[in-house]
Amino acid sequence: MVRRDSYYQTTGKTFDQILLKEICKLMNTKKTFTTAYHPETDGLVERFNGTLTAMLSIMYVSGHQRDWDTFIPFVLFAYRTSLHESIQETPFFLMHGRDPVLPVEAVMCPPTITYTSSDDYKSEMVTRLQEAFTLAKDNLQAAQRKQKEQYDLKSDVINYAIGEKIWVFNPSTKPGLSTKLLHNWHGPYIIIDKLSDVNYKIQMCDSKKSEQTVHVNRIKHFVDPDDRPITDEGDIGSNIDSIENNDNTMVKILDTMRSRNESKRLEKHYFVQYENGETKWVKENDIKDFAIINDFHISNENA
Repeated sequence: MVRRDSYYQTTGKTFDQILLKEICKLMNTKKTFTTAYHPETDGLVERFNGTLTAMLSIMYVSGHQRDWDTFIPFVLFAYRTSLHESIQETPFFLMHGRDPVLPVEAVMCPPTITYTSSDDYKSEMVTRLQEAFTLAKDNLQAAQRKQKEQYDLKSDVINYAIGEKIWVFNPSTKPGLSTKLLHNWHGPYIIIDKLSDVNYKIQMCDSKKSEQTVHVNRIKHFVDPDDRPITDEGDIGSNIDSIENNDNTMVKILDTMRSRNESKRLEKHYFVQYENGETKWVKENDIKDFAIINDFHISNENA
């Protein structure tokens, strides 16, 4: 039994966490907590919600949108009797061990299989369900492996150190403002703990209270906006010469921006990282390895 008096001293979020942990422990269930703005954690639920809303909005719901609930039973029946690509079976068959019988089928196509006893029906139903579950499991595992291979082709996990400053992607809409012009990257935040390979605990640099857990896909290295590239030709040239003399190779691009030169023309600069960990703003023409430029733009497109 769970002691009730231990909960009187806790409220809100802490109470829910303790209660859920105890319930899951009693039911021998492993609870996975999700992170904000990372729908992949609840991929099955999010995919179903998207499919359901798409079916309702495209095929059935009227323009006034006040009749959507009347169509849910019909849309769900269509969803449950459709062949799913991952499992290569219908949810209805996996639940009942048979395909649904529509009213017109009951009238026009009477059943051709009869059973002499309930035990025969039960035995055949159990065998049919076991075979369906086995095939569905194998198909699902094959689909998962294929999806993982496709994801890994574009995935580049970056490790962040504790104490490192970062930007955090936190999109939000505000009344009267255009979502396209809002600042979606906020910060600087500082990493205070690494919970796993993909989850970090962070807090604002100027606050010790606003701790939160974020997924690695929502963060990137912090680059101070005040750290502008030097527009004086001599200073930039001297920095590049010193880097080349040290035989230091560029390995990664962290950010990009445009600034005006002495002729008041915009020039693109990249914030690059070298093998020794040093970072510098350099002109686009000074980057000899075009592969790191392509990798930078590809990673931004996939973010």
